[in-house]
Amino acid sequence: MILFCVKTRNGEDEYENYGYYETFTVKDFASQKLTELTILSEHYDYKFTDKDEDEENEGEYWYGDKIVWVEGVWKITPEELKTLHKFGIIYYKGGQQ
Repeated sequence: MILFCVKTRNGEDEYENYGYYETFTVKDFASQKLTELTILSEHYDYKFTDKDEDEENEGEYWYGDKIVWVEGVWKITPEELKTLHKFGIIYYKGGQQ
């Protein structure tokens, strides 16, 4: 189970969103079984390709007039996800009691 952070830059503003995968591991991400493009495509419901990559910054992609990228991927437990859910940081369907 992994937690990921997607960052968005819109002009001078930057903000972040979090999501998770129950079926992937950090090892899967490191071995490219799960790629940044897959995470971004599923998070934004838009099919990112290498053509969307910013020419100046590797790993950053154009999404309309914004730049988006995967800031990080971390191993996480269901208990930790429940804590993030409790504080409104992420929606976790296993977080209901």
